[in-house]
Amino acid sequence: MNVKKALVGSFPKNPKLGKVISWYNMGKIDKEKLEKYINENVKKLFELAGDVKLDYTTNGLFRWDDVIDVTFGFISGGEKGPLQRFFDNNFYYRQPVIKEKINVKTREENLFLQDLESSRKIKEELSLSSKLKAVIPGPLTYYVLSDNRYYKNPIDLMIDYASAVNSLSQELSNVVDAIEIHEPAIFSSNIKRDALEKLPEIYKTMFDNVKIEKHLMTYFEINNLKRLDILFSLPVDYFGIDVIENLKKLGRVYTYFPSRKVYLGILNARNTKMEKISTIIRVYNSVKRKGVSDLIIGNNTLFDFIPEVVVVKKLKLLKKLEKVESNE
Repeated sequence: MNVKKALVGSFPKNPKLGKVISWYNMGKIDKEKLEKYINENVKKLFELAGDVKLDYTTNGLFRWDDVIDVTFGFISGGEKGPLQRFFDNNFYYRQPVIKEKINVKTREENLFLQDLESSRKIKEELSLSSKLKAVIPGPLTYYVLSDNRYYKNPIDLMIDYASAVNSLSQELSNVVDAIEIHEPAIFSSNIKRDALEKLPEIYKTMFDNVKIEKHLMTYFEINNLKRLDILFSLPVDYFGIDVIENLKKLGRVYTYFPSRKVYLGILNARNTKMEKISTIIRVYNSVKRKGVSDLIIGNNTLFDFIPEVVVVKKLKLLKKLEKVESNE
């Protein structure tokens, strides 16, 4: 079985990039200088992806504050609200305040699309073989993390969001190789039953006639194992599981793996401690025996929580998996 390696979500912003973005927001530098520095960071990340031989990479989300911030780049209807805690982390995001019907932005206004087009050019200039992924929050997570002041029914909010993502995905088909959906809210408590029951239908709307790969990412602890039935019913290509936070529950999760494509979040993105390659190999071999049809390994959640130097070391651990493959 072929094991693949990936970067999921964001890559840490170095302090200088943070300053450059701040200078731009204050009007101290022009857009050309901002674009130049963002592109330099994307190029550096892609060079790392080539060195590690990642099969999949994102563009690092350098332009965006977080995974929720990207939505302001491609949809209208929401305004930036107050800072809120991102689930149970010491990490904050700017909450979308929904005041109008959600729609996809036009190509001219779609900064998210333009950002990925720029990254695609850099990837081609470097002849990078890694597949490029677009990163977006899933409809349930977007609803949970938003302040809804427009929709009477949350289902309608999620359907409109899914329709906007569908339109975006059609535009992205010639820009990226895969779309990475972050849906950690699927395992959150206090989610209404009707929202969960409608999720497969909403995902069908979101990916109707979308030809590029769909990678569904979940992270943090699975507090309700019954939700796995819903997760694995969604129409996506790869199902992502946070191994770090669910080591004691993997026995139950494994029952869903046969004949499915799976992503394993095995690099701890919330702790600077380095993983043991022996642990990675042990989990890899365990999953291989469960009959998965394909396997990707990488970080368990966003790399927003630890320094860049540590992230680089963790990703370079994945190079050692080549020895595992050669000894199969």
